[in-house]
Amino acid sequence: MLYHALLLVSTLTVFFSFFLVYKVTVLEDDISKLRGDISNLKPHSNESTDGMRTGMSRTWERSKQATSLNSQRQTEKDSQTLCSSTASSLRMKPESAGCSGGTVVVQQSFLQLSANTKEQPFVRGNVTVIPWTVALHQGEAISSTGDRIIIQQEGLFIVFGQVLFQSPGTIMGHIVRSRRTGQRSTELLRCLQEMPQTNCANTCYTGGMVKLEREDELELVIPDRPQAQVSMDADSTFFGIIRLN
Repeated sequence: MLYHALLLVSTLTVFFSFFLVYKVTVLEDDISKLRGDISNLKPHSNESTDGMRTGMSRTWERSKQATSLNSQRQTEKDSQTLCSSTASSLRMKPESAGCSGGTVVVQQSFLQLSANTKEQPFVRGNVTVIPWTVALHQGEAISSTGDRIIIQQEGLFIVFGQVLFQSPGTIMGHIVRSRRTGQRSTELLRCLQEMPQTNCANTCYTGGMVKLEREDELELVIPDRPQAQVSMDADSTFFGIIRLN
């Protein structure tokens, strides 16, 4: 009886030993296959990583290019908007305001008249009129005709005038006035100067800022002095205007 029990135990032990050896062998095969699969996956993993990096790099470059393009377009748009606003405020065409290249170049309008050395002052009614000639002129907002300055575009202006008087022993002066068609003239500026008895040469200068409308006409005249003696030198007697906006 004891013999049979020992024999059964020995048989079972041998059986389990063979079974464990079989399982270990199968497990080793599985491990070898798994290692092979892992080795085969590594290159693909590296290729995938490189591809991902390349894709990210391309995406980043495209994003930078798009951002730069959008920024350039916005800058051009802002420049055009500024240029259009400037041209509108100055009553100018966009190309006249320098909009063609995106850079705003504002052309300031001004006009200066100098005494015409070839002529002499003449009397018209109760005023003495000085004949003028154009010394400096720029822009389309101002023009001149005869002895008057013509406003072509409304706005704020600096108006100035100087006369070198040579009449002895009296008070001399001039006024700058504006006139509109069908309306009475309006005095804008006035200058008075007391003249000496001897060495009778004295300048009278006046200037100021005024708001003018389109088609206003400006003139510099000497009131109530029909015998006024005036220097006709260009640097002594002049009349001018500068547009501010």
